[in-house]
Amino acid sequence: MSDRPSAPGGGRNTRHPTGIRVVIALLALFALVLGPAGYVRGLDAQAHASSAAEWFTIAFGAAVGIPLLAAAVATVAGDRKAALWSLALLAWPVIFVAALHMAL
Repeated sequence: MSDRPSAPGGGRNTRHPTGIRVVIALLALFALVLGPAGYVRGLDAQAHASSAAEWFTIAFGAAVGIPLLAAAVATVAGDRKAALWSLALLAWPVIFVAALHMAL
């Protein structure tokens, strides 16, 4: 049982569904942009100018960590649809890595 108070009338507690969806959309945008950007920078890293491992770590954190964070935020907020869309973003790294390797 949850310690959260229930909504009036016994319905769902939807105080700020738009705000949660905006936050999830911003996190999704960061994941969609920063993941490929970090991966490309990792592929182009020179031995002395910058470390490829650092850029690949940033790319992985953005492409995998941010969608998991978004799913956690949506789950705590009680928005199942936003949580599922956030988890669907976990397919994005497979798509952009394959596309980049085919293009380069």
